[in-house]
Amino acid sequence: MRCIRSTSIGPCAALALLALAGNGHAQQAGGAIPLAAQAEGAPIERVDVILVRGSDNPARDQAALARLRESMQALVGRGYSRAFIERQLATPRGRLGVGQISYRLVPGRSPGSLAVVLELDTAMPATAAGAQGALTGDGRSFPVLYRSDRAFLTAIISGGLGAYTDINPWFGNPALFTAGSPIARKRPGRAPGWTEGYTDLGFAGAAQLGDTPFYAYGALTALTSWSIGQDIYRNDTRTWTDIERAYAGLLYVDPETGNSVNISAGRQNVTLNEGWLVHFVRGNANIGKRGGTYLGPRNANDFSVVADAKLGPWTAKAFWIDPDELPGIDSRASYLGANLRYTFRPGLSFDASYITVARSTGSLVAPGGVRLPREGLRTYAGHVRWERPFGADGVWLASEFAYQDHERFRMSAYAAYGLIGYQAAHLPWSPSLSYRLSYASGDNPNSASYNRFDPLLSTGLGNWLQGISFGKLTSNSNLSVHRLQFNVVPMPTLNVTFDWHILRAPERNNLGANPALSTLTSSDIGQEFTLTGRWAINRNLYLQTIGSIAVPGKALRNIGARQNWTTLQASLYWSL
Repeated sequence: MRCIRSTSIGPCAALALLALAGNGHAQQAGGAIPLAAQAEGAPIERVDVILVRGSDNPARDQAALARLRESMQALVGRGYSRAFIERQLATPRGRLGVGQISYRLVPGRSPGSLAVVLELDTAMPATAAGAQGALTGDGRSFPVLYRSDRAFLTAIISGGLGAYTDINPWFGNPALFTAGSPIARKRPGRAPGWTEGYTDLGFAGAAQLGDTPFYAYGALTALTSWSIGQDIYRNDTRTWTDIERAYAGLLYVDPETGNSVNISAGRQNVTLNEGWLVHFVRGNANIGKRGGTYLGPRNANDFSVVADAKLGPWTAKAFWIDPDELPGIDSRASYLGANLRYTFRPGLSFDASYITVARSTGSLVAPGGVRLPREGLRTYAGHVRWERPFGADGVWLASEFAYQDHERFRMSAYAAYGLIGYQAAHLPWSPSLSYRLSYASGDNPNSASYNRFDPLLSTGLGNWLQGISFGKLTSNSNLSVHRLQFNVVPMPTLNVTFDWHILRAPERNNLGANPALSTLTSSDIGQEFTLTGRWAINRNLYLQTIGSIAVPGKALRNIGARQNWTTLQASLYWSL
């Protein structure tokens, strides 16, 4: 791709992630940033540019480093796209006229986010893609199949394998929580063990349309997933193959200012902010006959249309999402929403969102067996994130508030959270500590209006899945949670996180939750302790391990769920 009438590399560099932002596959562990193929769509928290080896001209090296760093900062806050960053690296190489540029991914400070580390080696000769394009047949560029100054095509070849065991699943009383479930078949014993796997194969590419600043892009992949052994729902061996990604888009980038408009449609991922209201994992289902219950490889929704635009410090996003729900329990839900963000300066931004449930056959359950239509639910939200408040290095703050009403009946529900964190980057292992208090209202049976907050498409391991085991029983509805998170980085490729969740219910009336918890005898739901390790073994292999103990609170113990639920997980992801 060429930068039309541009004298800098800024707009072209930004193209790398703009065009496929938010599209592609990402595994369920929202806190993990494993390999390029699995990280598609994850928000970019920062871009670091480093000089790994210099030439005999230090002044030229530093100038190239500064130009590359300046141009790549436009990527911060956007979604990662493997296809476009691989393609776009060819443009800075040619325009800088010096060195080789490669990149790697590391987990960001916020759960579910990532950092892109660009590595500049000015001691190596500069290379650039041929203007006419060529099939790459030497094997060194694989999975890149074709590249030129106008087009790029790459193969997508990735997968994962996992081994899992849960001790005392469902707090030692599976029948209590799975009775009547269309998903559950054979209930697990005291310590079920099973394996899961998947492969995802396909293509992704992009091309400039003539000499215009318009770019077409798309991807098509098929995913096969399988499960073997007794998991927490069933014990039959099952496999499922289906289209995972199938989307196309059109991107416009102003060559002078870098402002852009991006429109895409098809089977793709959609996430809003950190996933509090909309997270890509909820775009698909990984249980039942599809397998991959814990590995969670399927995330692309059934169909969606996403449009976003950037104009200076303003960004806007509009979306329509139809999740890929399981047949037989498909509520035919679809979501229509918009978001507007203003960035005051790097690290300080505010955005507002509006989301409505445009269609749904599902219902909201009120006391007395009254069922209210979910279709017509409206959500209004405001979100702020502030890094280095008042110049305090290492500190970050975040908060969001949402209010819900309904176009057909009286409803008044709300949810909010506040987060404060600190990272001591100057210390060994760069330790960080954060505290978050979140609240989602429950339905007060004495109120004239319906009050239970609807979590929409909220989730994300390490972020808005409020406990890896408790998350199977609760959602961000009628729930107040204290979360303490501690993180260390023993080496650049290893990340270790400890999470402590304390869960309480604001209302004893809990209709709409798991039937066993529809009426609570106590506000004390329980607490969960989770240790997560994420190790990037190399550029092609990534290992995630999880150990978690969920301790039932009085509300669970009073109904016969008295044993601690322990889960041990190991997931190995690979990508070419």
